[in-house]
Amino acid sequence: MVDTTAGVVGLGKMGGNMAKHLLDEGLEVYGYDIQPTAREAFAEYGGTTAESARDVARQADVTITSLPNSEIVEATYTGDDGLAHEAVETIFLEMSTIAPPTTEVVADAVAETPADILDAPITGGPENSREGTLTGLVGGDEAVFESEPAQDVLSALCAELHYAGSSGSGHAMKLLNNTMSMGNLLLAMETVALGARYGIDGERLWDILGNASATSVAFESRMPRVLERDFEAGFSVDFARKDVGLAVDMADDEDFPMVMGGLVHRLYTRASDEGFGEEDVGAVVKMFEQELEDRVGGD
Repeated sequence: MVDTTAGVVGLGKMGGNMAKHLLDEGLEVYGYDIQPTAREAFAEYGGTTAESARDVARQADVTITSLPNSEIVEATYTGDDGLAHEAVETIFLEMSTIAPPTTEVVADAVAETPADILDAPITGGPENSREGTLTGLVGGDEAVFESEPAQDVLSALCAELHYAGSSGSGHAMKLLNNTMSMGNLLLAMETVALGARYGIDGERLWDILGNASATSVAFESRMPRVLERDFEAGFSVDFARKDVGLAVDMADDEDFPMVMGGLVHRLYTRASDEGFGEEDVGAVVKMFEQELEDRVGGD
């Protein structure tokens, strides 16, 4: 039994699965979500629900926040009933995918309290959060990162942990990672669509490209689902558009012309506009398939 108590604010696909895994690991876990159904599912699994996000943080040694976007994260920490409060002493692990300027605002607010904060976004899907096989990308005070309570929770959730540097580095690394991953996937799906149009069997494309220098983690994780035409969202086109857009904004703030990243963002925006936004990112293959059909049909 681990003595560290954990809290999870945001019990959606990722946060809810992390909370369940922490319970499986023997931690006492408090949780809160604005959705009653999420709270009920967490309680049924054995977690302790709290009356508010702040109430979670007051009872936990380590408090995870796993929330949809930058605006909600900032409000959750700095609002009238926010987490950044003098009555709260915990280690926050901010695991959402947010803009680095929001990280700065939240870190500054927490610095005025007895609490500590690490930006600790993760890579991996809901299944990884359920199994404790995430990859953690952590920024903030290295001593806090190495502390026993933080390590108890992070090591329970992550198969790999990487300390990226000072506050904000973790969230920045997550955006860089997602931009590379989503760019790799776009090129892979365009290539596969062309190969299929040329008459090469999809299974053969998967077998050869998946074992050649062209492969990538994004290709390997999505191609089997593309072959099955399974586009139920694990990580949606709209989420890819959002994350790459945040990376482009980060580049703009640094006066860096992110040419390829900008193109990746435009293509995911186009896929969303064409009606694939709520489907899994592998659905971008349908955008390329449709373009090939339109061009061949017009010949």
